Amino acid sequence: MMDQRSVYGSMLCSIVLATLLLQTIYTPTLGDWLPRIIELCACYWIIVSPATFGIIFAFLVGVLVSLLEGSFLGSASIGLSLVAYVLLGNIHTIRQLDAISQSLLIFLLIAIYLACHRLTLSLVGVSTDGLSYLLSAGVSALVWRPFCAGLNRVRYELGRLL
Repeated sequence: MMDQRSVYGSMLCSIVLATLLLQTIYTPTLGDWLPRIIELCACYWIIVSPATFGIIFAFLVGVLVSLLEGSFLGSASIGLSLVAYVLLGNIHTIRQLDAISQSLLIFLLIAIYLACHRLTLSLVGVSTDGLSYLLSAGVSALVWRPFCAGLNRVRYELGRLL
């Protein structure tokens, strides 16, 4: 088990870097082909440290996503809170899954999150563009394992420094 002292610093570092990365590489033409990096950070931290990060953390990350996307405040929070609830309810099972099963689960959870986000936006009158959000969920699932390995490495190195 990794040292818990570096959890907050690592989480803050990963969220800030994911936000900066999202802002630098995002273009509307590539939007559906990019992984949902901030949401993957939230899922990672909920799986790694469920006692520290939970539904309120996911809700706040959803507010951050809403601010970054320029959508209605809280539209992303509902779906991400639902994802956090599922992750927390099945945390021991999820940790025991192999890499492919975890990636498939992340695909399903990100797809549910994006569907809830699109549904919330459509309830307030914003038009949606069909099922193209599943591309983003698929790319997120493909990136999940290397993303976890990278965050584990960063967390380990920050733990050594602190």
